[in-house]
Parts: sequence; structure tokens; C-alpha cells
Amino acid sequence: EVVTRHAMIQGFGEEEIEELSVFSLYIGVNFSKIAASVIIMSTIGAITDVAISITSPMREIYNHNPLIRRKELFASGFSIGKDILGTNTNTLFFAFFGGYMALLLWFKDLSYSVGEIINSKVFSAEMISIFCAGIGIALIIPITSWINAYYLIKKREKSHDS
Repeated sequence: EVVTRHAMIQGFGEEEIEELSVFSLYIGVNFSKIAASVIIMSTIGAITDVAISITSPMREIYNHNPLIRRKELFASGFSIGKDILGTNTNTLFFAFFGGYMALLLWFKDLSYSVGEIINSKVFSAEMISIFCAGIGIALIIPITSWINAYYLIKKREKSHDS
């Protein structure tokens, strides 16, 4: 909510008002919380995708080398994550342009300047969603690698103790 409040992206942009003019906007909904929810929902998908894409190969590495040390397993997961980071960045970028292609064409038809496009609420809200997803992806790589390495080695230690 802090991000949406300081970026002032809650509510509707000029481009969306025309479509919503027939509806009552006095419904008692906090649009700041809705904007924060949209950012969180769009970020969760990207983070989950990266986490699963890291844990599966780490398990395979562990299965093929059950005596691997935790530090080596973590390093492998981190290396896998770095490779995934590039492809997911492209995915986020193209998802934005694919989802907002009609809006970008509308901006062009209305002769919006680059400054007007960048300062529009719709564009800013989407850019913040992309940046939050990118930050989430970058943060989940070491977190997932560490948790998975810890879990797999702990599981091995428990099986040796029994």
C-alpha cells in the first residue's frame, strides 16, 4: 500500500474513466488497497514460477549426487536462478507490451508525447507491477536456493540418523 500511495496509482487513469462513466464510483472500496492487491497478485505468479524452476533441478542435482554439501547445492540453485532471471525478465517485459498493446496504440493515435505516456497513471501502475515482480524474482532466487538446500540436506541427515 505504501508503494501505491506514494506513486499515486490508485483509482482510475484518464484512459479508463471513459469506459467507466456509466458506473457509480461511490461503492466504498479503497482503490489503494485494490492497486496493492493487483501488484501482489501479478507478482505471485512470477515468483512461484521461478521458485519451482529452481527447486526441481536442485532436487535432481541432489538425487544424482546425494553426498553434495549444502553450500554446493545452494550455489547450484543460485546459478540456476541467475539463468532463469534473464528469461523471466523477458517474459515480464513482453507480457506488459502484449497486455497493453491496444493502450499503447491508443496513446499513439491520440498523439500522446513520450512524457504524457510515462506520466499516465495506467502506464505508471503497470511499470510498478513489473518492477515489483522483478524485485520479487530477484529476491526469491537466493531464498529458494537456501531453503531447498537446507531442506534436502536436513532430510538426508534425518534418513542417516534413522
